[in-house]
Amino acid sequence: MKNEALEQIKQQFGDRATDSPFECRLYSRDMAPVPALLVNPLFNTLPDLIVRPSDADEAAGILKLAFANHIPVTPRAGASTVYFNSVPVRGGIVMDLNLLKGVVGLDESGMTVTVKAGTTCRELDEYLNPLGFAMKSFPSSAPVASIGGWFCMMGYGIGSLKYGSLLSQVQAVEVVLPTGEVRRLTRDTEPPLAWFAASEGTLGIITQLELEIRKLSPMKHFLIAFPDAGKMGRALEAILHAPVIPYNVHFADDRCALAMHSLGFSPADEAPAHTLGIDYEGSKEELKQAQDMVAALVGADPATHLSSAETAEREWAEKFNALRLKRGGPSVLGSEIWLPVKALSGYLSDIRKMAGRYGLDLISYGHVVTPDRVTVMTMFYTDETRTIAYILDLSLVKKIHDVGRRHGGCPYGVGLWNTPYLGRMFTPSHLNELRQRKQMLDGRGIMNPGKVYRSPVILNPFNFTAGMEVLAAVRRVAGRSGRR
Repeated sequence: MKNEALEQIKQQFGDRATDSPFECRLYSRDMAPVPALLVNPLFNTLPDLIVRPSDADEAAGILKLAFANHIPVTPRAGASTVYFNSVPVRGGIVMDLNLLKGVVGLDESGMTVTVKAGTTCRELDEYLNPLGFAMKSFPSSAPVASIGGWFCMMGYGIGSLKYGSLLSQVQAVEVVLPTGEVRRLTRDTEPPLAWFAASEGTLGIITQLELEIRKLSPMKHFLIAFPDAGKMGRALEAILHAPVIPYNVHFADDRCALAMHSLGFSPADEAPAHTLGIDYEGSKEELKQAQDMVAALVGADPATHLSSAETAEREWAEKFNALRLKRGGPSVLGSEIWLPVKALSGYLSDIRKMAGRYGLDLISYGHVVTPDRVTVMTMFYTDETRTIAYILDLSLVKKIHDVGRRHGGCPYGVGLWNTPYLGRMFTPSHLNELRQRKQMLDGRGIMNPGKVYRSPVILNPFNFTAGMEVLAAVRRVAGRSGRR
């Protein structure tokens, strides 16, 4: 029956469906440079079929067949994560949602826009900006990240500090449930739209969203350099408690600045240091108030340095290009951590100690996404083509997460690779509630199986922790040997 259903979909969609081994292989990974040796023996990441629906009705037809025949379905659009959120682990169908593009309607009086889920955040802003509007917030991967995909992740990014998560901005979604039923969900429906935020494509296919927008306003940008993480952390807390709320705050440690400088991306007149990039959006009065506050902050400490307006504007213009650092590679490994703001300087201090223990050059940067939380990416260079060395390096990703945990942090996003940390991310009662939602909406478990709710045996916390600790011990010895 499975093969017959797949053939039926293939015939129905013509050149919008393919089982070509070459194309299917392209869908068997995301941005994570994971060697095949670590994937192929454990998971079936090669889809049986790729299909590209153009609307909710077509997506519903696919899901009806898949549900009836117990065929796994993995939704995919930008695939701009590294956790295999949009990579199948049990074969089946990959539903490519990139044809679901475009603005359905703009309500200027209500300050909302209705947009198809496969539209990227950049594409939506390119539509809104000439009309005098803009998205309230967007991810750092906005050029490729789809709006539906970002909603299905945690939905925090640039602008979230001022305007909240994407969930707080979305008024309604159109979703295709695993059974093929098409529903319009709001905060008051059963189920509510909130169930689908951060669900990572495991509860259904989001096809359309209605979200709040803002008027396009003037901006002002500042870049402040600090001699150490402690001074940067104290300044950050002062900025966040000031009367004018920043639109965005980006931070980077001195190792990040040095790496950028060595690759030719940082201004030649800027010495590597811990930096805060602070971006304000609002009225002329608000921008003037923000400028005065920044000037007072810098003037109170001669060890800090305020970069030129041109340099600060250049940093804002490069906001989507943090992964330029990968050019120092050939590859990078790292962890993105959801961390309390007050713990940032302590975290960076302990990361520096870890770097010394393992002979690493650890680079950290990130964004303040709520008044109390930051997302911090800590990464290091590696080489995925050197399989054994790369596997040893993977153990250090857990060590970075361990540092984050000691400071009250947890992973940002789950997918497959972060399932060993479920106990750090959710309380037992919350995780049980998530599993009940999954069972209620997807009793046959066809939607993006193997993600979010449980770790596979090889990745269960006991096996994972024991294995990573052994590898980390070997890696530490290897790191010492390399420094001799």
